[in-house]
Order: sequence, then structure tokens, then C-alpha cells
Amino acid sequence: MANEYFCPRCRASLNPGAHVVLRVGHGRQHGLILLSPQVGNYRRVLPEGFELRPGELVEFGCPVCGADLTSPINRKLGEVLLRRSAHDFARVNFSKVAGEKATFVVESNGVHPFGLHALRYDDVNFFGEGRTKAP
Repeated sequence: MANEYFCPRCRASLNPGAHVVLRVGHGRQHGLILLSPQVGNYRRVLPEGFELRPGELVEFGCPVCGADLTSPINRKLGEVLLRRSAHDFARVNFSKVAGEKATFVVESNGVHPFGLHALRYDDVNFFGEGRTKAP
């Protein structure tokens, strides 16, 4: 089964096809970004002409309800939900810093880091975070 991602606010599906679709913004640039649903795969597709320099903070939002996907854990991280079963979701926190490869799957059995730059977030406290039950 492929990974299924959802908005933490409206619970809309964020990957109705082969990619995770999110709103992306930086300065005056806005559009949609396509991301791989595979945790640890940092390939992306941006709108033509959308430029990001390494280190720039990028904003992500739900393409359905418009919710800001900034993680409550750290402003440099975004957050979406990953379905684990019919009523069980893990939280996926990902770096919002352009060029940074860091992803964290937060489940009841711990935090699972991915990416070359995950150690940059060693001081982030995911304590008390874990799976979320669907409404």
C-alpha cells in the first residue's frame, strides 16, 4: 500500500495520485509543489520559474482548506498526517528550509528521523507527540 497523506486540519487527502500536493509560497512566489510520498525521497516538482535559494524558509499550506502546515513543534518544520490504518495516523514533520533534507515520522513507538540534515533538529522535543486518531 502506498503512503497516504492528509491535512492535519481538514483531513483532506494530499496525494490523490502519485505525488503529495501542497501549496508553496516564498515572498511573492506562490504555487503548488509535488513531493514524493516516499519518506526520505526529496525529489520535488515546482512551478516553472519558482526559485528557492538554499537556506530560505518556505511556507507550505493545504491546497484544499488553505491551512498553514507549520508544525506546532518547530516553525522550521511543516507537518502532515500519514495514514497507518483506517483510524490511526502518524505525524510527519519535514523541513521547510530550502535545500535541507530532514523528515521525522512521529509515532507512538518513537520518532523516526530521515535525511542528511535530520541531526540539525536534535534539540527539537517531540515528547508527547505520536499517533493521532481520526475523528
